[in-house]
Amino acid sequence: MNHKISSGLLGALLMGLAGACAAQIHTVYLGGAHIDVRAVSTPLTNASLPDARLSVGDQDTLGFGYTYRFAPSWSAELALGLPPTHKVYGEGSLKPFGQISAVQQLPPTVFLNYHFGELLPKLHPFVGLGINYTRFPKTRSTVAGDLASGGATDIKLADSWGAAGHVGLTVQFDKNWSLVSTVAMAKVKSEVTAVSQTREGVVTRNTTVDFRPIVTTLSLGYSF
Repeated sequence: MNHKISSGLLGALLMGLAGACAAQIHTVYLGGAHIDVRAVSTPLTNASLPDARLSVGDQDTLGFGYTYRFAPSWSAELALGLPPTHKVYGEGSLKPFGQISAVQQLPPTVFLNYHFGELLPKLHPFVGLGINYTRFPKTRSTVAGDLASGGATDIKLADSWGAAGHVGLTVQFDKNWSLVSTVAMAKVKSEVTAVSQTREGVVTRNTTVDFRPIVTTLSLGYSF
């Protein structure tokens, strides 16, 4: 009797392991991404003009990433993309200067996704929560930005960590090929430091920019 129970448990365990292995799917994807920034900033400190603020322009880029489906309803995802460069404009009293700087951002994001059952034939919705890390490897001030600041200006943005989430829909053409669309949001907030060489000497100005991006993607995926 014990032998039969042991054999049954062993058989169930093997079937469970086989099912788990069968559920493991690796997917790589590549496509387009549109970043709607919606940034707001606090007024610049030490500004010669009152209510000097910043706004950040939207941008398109190439998105890519990797998804590991480790269970029928669960996957882990690393979302990446070519680092886009955003135009930064003056707001408030800086608005007449137009584009005052440009900033490149690199925002890798990790998601844990939950996949629902098939909504319609070949249509599979999912949701995910995760963590975003954004760094700003390249920045520059424009001629207009230097003029507004009173001299040549160096700009630095602090790295940002924040929560992220997205919703998505997969169109599964066959076992290998799929089309994936997502809408993602992330908490991206950075302290900005601008150091200007003016006639009066070195002037340091600071502001906080809350980027509040919404990222829309459409990608072609290959699973194996």
